Amino acid sequence: MEIENNNFDIPKGYIVMISGVPGSGKTTISYNLLKRFSDFRIIEETDLMREILLGYNNFLKKTIPSVSGAIDNIKITDHNILLTLDEAKQQCRIMKCSIEKIVERQKRKGIPSIINGVHVIPSILNGLCKNEKIIYINLYVNNKESIYKRIYNRNPNSYMLNNIELIYQSGKDLFVDTMKLAENNNSFLFNNIDVTDLTINETINKIIYLIEKNILSNSY
Repeated sequence: MEIENNNFDIPKGYIVMISGVPGSGKTTISYNLLKRFSDFRIIEETDLMREILLGYNNFLKKTIPSVSGAIDNIKITDHNILLTLDEAKQQCRIMKCSIEKIVERQKRKGIPSIINGVHVIPSILNGLCKNEKIIYINLYVNNKESIYKRIYNRNPNSYMLNNIELIYQSGKDLFVDTMKLAENNNSFLFNNIDVTDLTINETINKIIYLIEKNILSNSY
């Protein structure tokens, strides 16, 4: 059942972190959540950060050859390379300070924001801005066939279709990783949503429920 009226206000500077592997619907869900809460702004700067860091590293290697060895140890991958959970965690560690600056900026300006991306890893970002006014939502697809169908429907020629096994395993590992956080926390801070058989509206309703519970449990 669709929630027609949201009977609570989103606090100023409230941050919704949406994680998930390719095909889980992060972007679609983010924009549909925006339709329900017009105060939100969508921040998709994690992908931009990755490209900037990759470009800057390449620039340093060309201009200062002596640093090439050290830079090679800072593995920033481009968007055409799919990652295991451990590799995604390492990318998130590298980007964490920049993500925190973005969160601090949105909080300072009092702008409720949605931040999504494959580099949003709850276990690495845990403690960001002391977890104040933050909720983590991980979108999970529980079988390879559904992941394939989702990616195919988006782009029948996607290179990702040849890497469904890796995507599925990364998603499964991320689900377990997030579940461990949820088991140790009772304030609806860390959450998994199995979106395999859910419609967009059903997914949004679950997210709205979790946001409301998180806000109420923390008295924001």
